[in-house]
Amino acid sequence: MRFILAALMLITLLSCNNGHSAQAEEITDHDPQINSETTEQGSGEAQNKLTTRFDADNAWDYLVHQCEMGYRVPGTKTHRACRRWLEAELGKYCDEVGLQEFRRVLPIHNEEVVMWNIIGRIGLEHERRILLVAHWDTRPIAEHDTLGYKDQPIQGANDGASGVAVLLELARLFHETPPPVGIDILLTDGEDYGPGRSTMLMGAEHFRDTLSLTAARSYNYGILLDMIGDKNLNIKPERNSEARAGRLYNAAFEISRALGYTGFKESGTIRIWDDHLPIMERGIRIYDFIDFDYEYWHTSEDTYDKCSAESLECVGRTVENMIYLFPDLYDETDL
Repeated sequence: MRFILAALMLITLLSCNNGHSAQAEEITDHDPQINSETTEQGSGEAQNKLTTRFDADNAWDYLVHQCEMGYRVPGTKTHRACRRWLEAELGKYCDEVGLQEFRRVLPIHNEEVVMWNIIGRIGLEHERRILLVAHWDTRPIAEHDTLGYKDQPIQGANDGASGVAVLLELARLFHETPPPVGIDILLTDGEDYGPGRSTMLMGAEHFRDTLSLTAARSYNYGILLDMIGDKNLNIKPERNSEARAGRLYNAAFEISRALGYTGFKESGTIRIWDDHLPIMERGIRIYDFIDFDYEYWHTSEDTYDKCSAESLECVGRTVENMIYLFPDLYDETDL
């Protein structure tokens, strides 16, 4: 048995020459006791050094493009245009891209609105898979705004576009250098509509309700990326995720530190109501990587000037190395 800290020390030596969306329920001080002896390495077939193939400039361009398209609010022309663009981008890199269409009566429209989850699959030959998730819709109201725009939609640069941007760049990377496991990229719709919880997390709930037990069991683990573009990146252990998938945060913390990043924090916890909860209910071990210390949440100021390519790089390269180095950090033996 090789534990993660010892493995990462070896990796570092080998690589030294390489240059209401999510809603917080409570915040407390808590030391997650990130410990090498709590997390095993996987099959031993992973590469033996850290990589930095993730291109932050590409990810940044993806973030800005989403924002410049406009508000991606379900039921709007911009929402439909963004769906077509996301399909096309994933289609460049994925072996298969599909839509999950679902309909809900939404408060602002007072009529049935069509929404779509977008799923890109890489490495169809692999039975064992990893699920990567981000929501692509934006909120139709800025209820926390202090500038007088509470009834206006948000740009969603951090809350939406940042996670999608990282996953699109990871799709390119995995296409060029296939990982030792299958990858499913799930872009959920209807995560952020609101105003209450009955019209949020709708895409994740639809994914849960339509996912077969066999398909659910094919996932070694999942990672949700939400609000990970903040210039002052503070990703903390998330309590709901820790209960089921704590090894994932341990790995992310150690890998990010080995890469020289400080965006993943060792202490302090938060409990988040987010897309990972419906997916957990289907039996998948998934962790919510989220920075909820973001003062522009659900305001008109959630714009891309509040984000940075450096934060996208921290998260992107951390997830990159988790996939290549520890594809079976959880596997079928953990079901």
